[in-house]
Amino acid sequence: MVKQLTNIVFQACEEITIVGYERECDCSHCGRPLKVGVKLAGFAGVFGSDCLAKSVQKQIVGPYVQKLAGSSIKERAIIAQKGADYAQRTYGWQIGGANFKLVLKTPLQSI
Repeated sequence: MVKQLTNIVFQACEEITIVGYERECDCSHCGRPLKVGVKLAGFAGVFGSDCLAKSVQKQIVGPYVQKLAGSSIKERAIIAQKGADYAQRTYGWQIGGANFKLVLKTPLQSI
């Protein structure tokens, strides 16, 4: 049986914010079991990083345009939950709120 997408949770061109992660859960978009699910502001469930990677626009960082991979989105979710000190210690990054904001190119639906 094929799962039908029923609810549009976020519209295309809408900005979404990564707020954390959840372990051992199911993706709200496709239903796959996940080791790490990405939590978004304004939604109670979690999405898989690969489902989000397919739905987000490319980012402009300085003179470069980059497409975020699922692994990159997953890292951002872990950092969002663990905080700026974790990012500084682990990666040497100085992070701000813009690091966790993405813009959708297609509507994000849940099952």
